Amino acid sequence: MWAGHQTHHSSEDYNLSTALRQSVLQIYTSWIFYSPLALFIPPSVYAVHLQFNLLYQFWIHTEVIDNLGPLELIINTPSHHRVHHGRNRYCIDKNYAGVLIIWDRIFGTFEAENERVVYGLTHPVNTFEPFKVQFHHLVYIWTTFWATPGFFNKFSVIFKGPGWGPGKPRLGLSEEIPEVSRVHVGDGED
Repeated sequence: MWAGHQTHHSSEDYNLSTALRQSVLQIYTSWIFYSPLALFIPPSVYAVHLQFNLLYQFWIHTEVIDNLGPLELIINTPSHHRVHHGRNRYCIDKNYAGVLIIWDRIFGTFEAENERVVYGLTHPVNTFEPFKVQFHHLVYIWTTFWATPGFFNKFSVIFKGPGWGPGKPRLGLSEEIPEVSRVHVGDGED
């Protein structure tokens, strides 16, 4: 699923155009999250919900809005979503919420924005070439799959997190996430 979503996170800028930066593969993975709704929600209600959900998630891709006060306790805000898009160690695997941040608070995946967020992937793509941006993680999975010994390890390359390797936990080791060595070039610092 990360291979189908990493395109959205590959932008090193964070603005409304980041919300539109979607993978061609995402349609093949996002249905997994929405299919349980088919058991409880009529299709017409789902169709309306989906559109409002997309609109809501568009506006939170901004650095213009700082803090929304008490709403920060309940809903996903630009501040919370900036953390989700960060490659700082404290940002990894945090703030998954689409609309309600209370779920992240309940499941322990919430993290407040407490330092400057540096956006992008932990291992940047360093290109604007669309095919590489779209498919580089699949190439990584393919090469890692063939280089990893053992059937169960190969299976794990496909179904565990992108930081996984033999002898590591499912999502990899947080100490192996590269330290953020610079802030965004537009900030006037290197």
